[in-house]
Amino acid sequence: MYEGVVTSVKTQGGLTKYFPITVGLHQGSALNPYLFALIMEVMTGHIQDEVPWCMLFADDISLLRKLKRELKRN
Repeated sequence: MYEGVVTSVKTQGGLTKYFPITVGLHQGSALNPYLFALIMEVMTGHIQDEVPWCMLFADDISLLRKLKRELKRN
């Protein structure tokens, strides 16, 4: 499914020439949500223990504290 995949890009000037896709997953792949959650867990693991609430949604991270100055600490 991923071997020999090529694509083109639609621009204002028309379609580009076809070029190979050598890295990544197809849009809509069942692996995408799993890999995203896995990477977000690793990338935010160090901050999740420091705040009482850490909400991860799509590409947004919300950190909640009682006082604003507590969020600014390193």
